[in-house]
Amino acid sequence: MHSGNVIFLVTTSTSQFLYLQGMAFQIKKDILLQILLCLTMLMTSQSTETDIFCLKSIKNSLEDPNGYLQNWDFNNRTEGFICKFTGVECWHPDENRVLNLKLSNMGLKGQFPRGLENCSSLTGLDLSVNDLSGSIPSDISTMLTFVTSFDLSSNEFTGEIPTALANCTYLNTLKLSQNMLSGEIPKRLGTLNRLKVIDLSNNQFHGQVPVFKGGVDVNYANNRRLCGAPLKHCSLTHDNGDFHLSFKSGLIVGYVFSLISSVTFTCMFYSKCAHWVHQSKKNHLNKAIELGKHIISITSSRTQMVADQMHQLLHSWIVHKETKEISILMERLNSTIWLEELRDATDCFAVDNAIGVGKMGMMYQGFLPNGQLLAVKRLFDSHLFKRQILLETTIMSRYRHKNIVPMLGFSIEGKEQVLAYAYMSNGRLSKWLHPLESEVIRLKWHDRVNIAFGIARGLSWLHHTCDLGIVHFSICSECILLDENFEPKISNFGEAKFMNPNIEDHLGMMFKVNDGKKDVYDFGSVLFELMTGKTYNELSRSSDTTNLCGNPLSFYNVIDKSLTGEGLENEVCTLIKIACECVHPFPDQRPTMLEVYNNMRNVRKGPNGSGDDSDTLRGLEYASSIPMDEIVEF
Repeated sequence: MHSGNVIFLVTTSTSQFLYLQGMAFQIKKDILLQILLCLTMLMTSQSTETDIFCLKSIKNSLEDPNGYLQNWDFNNRTEGFICKFTGVECWHPDENRVLNLKLSNMGLKGQFPRGLENCSSLTGLDLSVNDLSGSIPSDISTMLTFVTSFDLSSNEFTGEIPTALANCTYLNTLKLSQNMLSGEIPKRLGTLNRLKVIDLSNNQFHGQVPVFKGGVDVNYANNRRLCGAPLKHCSLTHDNGDFHLSFKSGLIVGYVFSLISSVTFTCMFYSKCAHWVHQSKKNHLNKAIELGKHIISITSSRTQMVADQMHQLLHSWIVHKETKEISILMERLNSTIWLEELRDATDCFAVDNAIGVGKMGMMYQGFLPNGQLLAVKRLFDSHLFKRQILLETTIMSRYRHKNIVPMLGFSIEGKEQVLAYAYMSNGRLSKWLHPLESEVIRLKWHDRVNIAFGIARGLSWLHHTCDLGIVHFSICSECILLDENFEPKISNFGEAKFMNPNIEDHLGMMFKVNDGKKDVYDFGSVLFELMTGKTYNELSRSSDTTNLCGNPLSFYNVIDKSLTGEGLENEVCTLIKIACECVHPFPDQRPTMLEVYNNMRNVRKGPNGSGDDSDTLRGLEYASSIPMDEIVEF
């Protein structure tokens, strides 16, 4: 019994010990779980607070003239309240963690918002089609560690692409098109294994492009100085390239110098010619010298000094007659895209790809190897349109503005002269104002206002912001093209003139005009056409309208029927008043295009046409560093 009692007591004690030990373990486990839960809640709370702070700092750092961010109200502290903000997508609707920010086409102004580094879980960022400027942060990879989609297209960013962007290893889509970025494209971008789409078009990049693995959709369009597959072959190293450039520049200088010397010697030999030289000094600059300067300047900016020295040396000798050899030489050097590329893009200018015909040539639809759609104009007889070609290529390849058709390049090889433009999917404005009977198309009111506003903005920029003071001189609905968003693009600069040529002596003076009142009149006529389907001249000639601008109410009889009964009387009346001011019979009584633009801003209303974009006039973008003195009469 004694022995059994001992065994029982030992067994009982062991069970109690194990029980107590189990209880202690359970208590520790519960405490540990509670600690982990508290830590998780704390981390979630901190993550939530940083995301809220992220959005606060973004709102505070950007101008929001259109009020799209007005509903970003941070007084509400409920879970998921930021998920209801405009442009904000969360990981979960009841959790204040930002997944994507989609702030496209809001008219936002400022620089890249540094506060984004606090959105630690952000995977998608879309700031496209705004007025953002400055550089892309060099530490972008630490700011956006997990970003998969990055879109800054159609802004005004400058500087180079930071090499740190190659550290964003989750990146699938990268869009930086339609900015003013420059420098070389980082080779390390080719190491982004997840990358599927990269669009760097319409910038100012140079050098060799990165090598991407197969399956990446790449767009380099309208970056003239890029090379490497799938673009033209980089046949020379930088050193050899400099040697080749210097050799070509020297060859040109020598050729022009020898040509001028030959003509000068002939003039000195014959006394009659010497008399002609004396008479020509005052009225005519040496076009051969100017052409030589022009050719050299587009070959290399470094050789401009050589051109200036040559001009000073030979300034006293004048050559009146331009030579065919110099003309051909300039035409060959001017090409910015290979003719073979344009032939391939249009299937050798196949009839099936023809989309229109004009007085200068046939227009074709084409595709570049990167899939970009373009419009290609093949000229009938380039000798008949030298002036138009020169002006068109000079203006449209040099300047960039959201309301000017982008020129992608041009090829001038002998008699074959071809111009390439960005394709405008909605065609000419005239097509929408004068549709065929079989076509059921119409422009809504806000589209008409936005089109008029865009034309006014483009012309105002050409007149008052562009350094040359460009006057289009032939504005009409035929030369206004519409992109996929019905944004108007001004085209056809073959008749352009300049208010501020700023070209040495008389060069460009044959293109000079004192003011832009012709464009103002033409804009007024297009404005009438937008409201009535008829130009002002057509309305004035009709028998049922008299003293139109003296009595604007008389226009209601001829206003487009689709606009009547829509409660738009006040807006229509305001536009009629603006149009009447533009077509005033006395040019000096017409407003300037800047005044017209400001008046149009007051009319522009509605969700698709509100806001102040005055900074659009401010940005002068050069497609390349082409010198001012390259406009030469032929």
